[in-house]
Amino acid sequence: MLNIKRVSNFTTLFVVLAGMIFAPCAFADDEDDVLAVIHQYGDLENDLEAQAELMRSDRIYITQGMRQTDEAKNMANQIAGRKAGEALNGGKTKFVTTIEGPIVSIHGDVAVASFVRWWNVYPHNQASGTSAPTWVTLVLIKERAGWRIKHTHQSALRGN
Repeated sequence: MLNIKRVSNFTTLFVVLAGMIFAPCAFADDEDDVLAVIHQYGDLENDLEAQAELMRSDRIYITQGMRQTDEAKNMANQIAGRKAGEALNGGKTKFVTTIEGPIVSIHGDVAVASFVRWWNVYPHNQASGTSAPTWVTLVLIKERAGWRIKHTHQSALRGN
Protein backbone atom coordinates (compact mmCIF):
# COMPACT_ATOMS: atom_id res chain seq x y z
CA MET A 1 0.00 0.00 0.00
CA LEU A 2 2.87 2.35 0.82
CA ASN A 3 4.37 1.78 -2.65
CA ILE A 4 1.10 2.72 -4.35
CA LYS A 5 0.88 5.93 -2.31
CA ARG A 6 4.48 6.88 -3.24
CA VAL A 7 3.78 6.25 -6.92
CA SER A 8 0.57 8.26 -6.66
CA ASN A 9 2.37 11.15 -4.94
CA PHE A 10 5.18 10.99 -7.50
CA THR A 11 2.66 11.01 -10.36
CA THR A 12 0.85 14.00 -8.86
CA LEU A 13 4.14 15.85 -8.37
CA PHE A 14 5.19 15.04 -11.94
CA VAL A 15 1.90 16.31 -13.39
CA VAL A 16 2.06 19.55 -11.37
CA LEU A 17 5.69 20.22 -12.34
CA ALA A 18 4.99 19.45 -16.00
CA GLY A 19 2.07 21.86 -15.91
CA MET A 20 4.25 24.59 -14.41
CA ILE A 21 6.94 24.01 -17.02
CA PHE A 22 4.66 23.85 -20.08
CA ALA A 23 1.97 26.41 -19.13
CA PRO A 24 4.10 29.43 -20.12
CA CYS A 25 4.71 27.75 -23.48
CA ALA A 26 0.95 27.37 -24.00
CA PHE A 27 0.39 31.05 -23.23
CA ALA A 28 3.32 32.00 -25.48
CA ASP A 29 1.76 29.99 -28.32
CA ASP A 30 -1.58 31.71 -27.70
CA GLU A 31 0.10 35.12 -27.76
CA ASP A 32 1.84 34.26 -31.04
CA ASP A 33 -1.48 33.07 -32.48
CA VAL A 34 -3.23 36.29 -31.42
CA LEU A 35 -0.42 38.38 -32.91
CA ALA A 36 -0.80 36.42 -36.15
CA VAL A 37 -4.54 37.25 -36.22
CA ILE A 38 -3.76 40.94 -35.60
CA HIS A 39 -1.33 41.07 -38.52
CA GLN A 40 -3.71 39.07 -40.71
CA TYR A 41 -6.47 41.56 -39.80
CA GLY A 42 -4.26 44.33 -41.18
CA ASP A 43 -2.99 42.41 -44.19
CA LEU A 44 -6.53 41.52 -45.30
CA GLU A 45 -7.65 45.14 -45.62
CA ASN A 46 -7.62 44.63 -49.39
CA ASP A 47 -9.97 41.63 -49.11
CA LEU A 48 -12.80 42.52 -46.74
CA GLU A 49 -14.62 39.23 -47.40
CA ALA A 50 -11.56 37.30 -46.20
CA GLN A 51 -11.07 39.74 -43.31
CA ALA A 52 -14.66 39.05 -42.22
CA GLU A 53 -13.68 35.40 -41.64
CA LEU A 54 -11.56 36.61 -38.69
CA MET A 55 -14.68 38.01 -36.98
CA ARG A 56 -17.32 36.32 -34.89
CA SER A 57 -20.85 36.80 -36.19
CA ASP A 58 -21.67 38.69 -32.96
CA ARG A 59 -18.73 41.08 -33.26
CA ILE A 60 -19.24 44.64 -31.99
CA TYR A 61 -17.47 47.37 -33.94
CA ILE A 62 -16.93 50.86 -32.51
CA THR A 63 -15.32 53.61 -34.56
CA GLN A 64 -15.75 57.33 -35.17
CA GLY A 65 -18.44 57.64 -32.51
CA MET A 66 -20.56 54.82 -33.95
CA ARG A 67 -21.31 51.41 -32.45
CA GLN A 68 -22.36 48.61 -34.78
CA THR A 69 -23.66 45.31 -33.42
CA ASP A 70 -24.81 43.67 -36.68
CA GLU A 71 -21.56 42.26 -38.06
CA ALA A 72 -23.10 41.02 -41.32
CA LYS A 73 -24.58 44.44 -42.09
CA ASN A 74 -21.38 46.20 -40.99
CA MET A 75 -19.24 44.16 -43.39
CA ALA A 76 -21.81 44.52 -46.20
CA ASN A 77 -21.69 48.31 -45.75
CA GLN A 78 -17.89 48.37 -45.66
CA ILE A 79 -17.68 46.26 -48.83
CA ALA A 80 -20.31 48.38 -50.62
CA GLY A 81 -18.52 51.59 -49.60
CA ARG A 82 -15.19 50.23 -50.82
CA LYS A 83 -16.69 49.17 -54.17
CA ALA A 84 -18.40 52.56 -54.63
CA GLY A 85 -15.12 54.38 -54.01
CA GLU A 86 -13.30 52.13 -56.46
CA ALA A 87 -16.00 52.72 -59.10
CA LEU A 88 -15.46 56.47 -58.75
CA ASN A 89 -11.67 56.04 -59.03
CA GLY A 90 -11.95 53.72 -62.01
CA GLY A 91 -10.16 50.80 -60.37
CA LYS A 92 -9.08 48.97 -57.25
CA THR A 93 -7.68 50.87 -54.27
CA LYS A 94 -4.72 49.21 -52.53
CA PHE A 95 -4.36 49.47 -48.74
CA VAL A 96 -1.07 48.81 -46.98
CA THR A 97 -1.67 48.57 -43.25
CA THR A 98 1.00 49.25 -40.65
CA ILE A 99 0.53 47.86 -37.13
CA GLU A 100 2.86 49.17 -34.46
CA GLY A 101 3.51 48.14 -30.87
CA PRO A 102 0.92 45.42 -30.31
CA ILE A 103 0.41 44.49 -26.66
CA VAL A 104 -1.48 41.26 -25.97
CA SER A 105 -2.78 39.87 -22.69
CA ILE A 106 -4.32 36.41 -22.48
CA HIS A 107 -7.01 35.52 -19.95
CA GLY A 108 -7.93 31.89 -20.57
CA ASP A 109 -9.91 31.78 -23.82
CA VAL A 110 -10.06 35.59 -24.07
CA ALA A 111 -7.33 37.88 -25.37
CA VAL A 112 -7.15 41.66 -25.30
CA ALA A 113 -4.89 43.37 -27.81
CA SER A 114 -3.98 47.03 -28.24
CA PHE A 115 -1.95 48.59 -31.03
CA VAL A 116 -1.58 51.61 -33.31
CA ARG A 117 -2.64 51.22 -36.94
CA TRP A 118 -2.56 53.38 -40.03
CA TRP A 119 -2.92 52.83 -43.75
CA ASN A 120 -1.09 53.93 -46.82
CA VAL A 121 -3.85 54.19 -49.40
CA TYR A 122 -3.16 53.89 -53.13
CA PRO A 123 -6.35 54.68 -55.06
CA HIS A 124 -6.45 53.85 -58.76
CA ASN A 125 -5.65 56.95 -60.88
CA GLN A 126 -5.24 59.17 -57.81
CA ALA A 127 -2.51 60.39 -55.52
CA SER A 128 -1.71 58.15 -52.58
CA GLY A 129 -2.23 59.17 -48.99
CA THR A 130 -1.68 58.06 -45.43
CA SER A 131 -4.44 57.78 -42.87
CA ALA A 132 -4.13 59.29 -39.42
CA PRO A 133 -2.81 56.82 -36.83
CA THR A 134 -5.55 55.08 -34.89
CA TRP A 135 -5.57 53.24 -31.57
CA VAL A 136 -7.17 49.83 -31.99
CA THR A 137 -8.31 47.50 -29.23
CA LEU A 138 -9.42 44.00 -30.11
CA VAL A 139 -11.04 41.42 -27.86
CA LEU A 140 -10.59 37.92 -29.25
CA ILE A 141 -12.21 34.64 -28.20
CA LYS A 142 -10.44 31.31 -28.61
CA GLU A 143 -12.67 28.81 -30.41
CA ARG A 144 -12.05 25.42 -31.98
CA ALA A 145 -11.09 27.11 -35.25
CA GLY A 146 -8.68 29.47 -33.47
CA TRP A 147 -8.82 33.06 -32.23
CA ARG A 148 -11.68 35.17 -33.61
CA ILE A 149 -12.40 38.86 -33.12
CA LYS A 150 -15.37 39.56 -30.84
CA HIS A 151 -14.96 43.31 -30.30
CA THR A 152 -13.14 46.10 -32.13
CA HIS A 153 -12.75 49.64 -30.83
CA GLN A 154 -10.89 52.29 -32.80
CA SER A 155 -10.16 55.85 -31.79
CA ALA A 156 -7.99 58.62 -33.16
CA LEU A 157 -4.46 58.90 -31.83
CA ARG A 158 -4.00 62.30 -30.21
CA GLY A 159 -0.74 64.03 -29.31
CA ASN A 160 0.26 65.02 -25.80
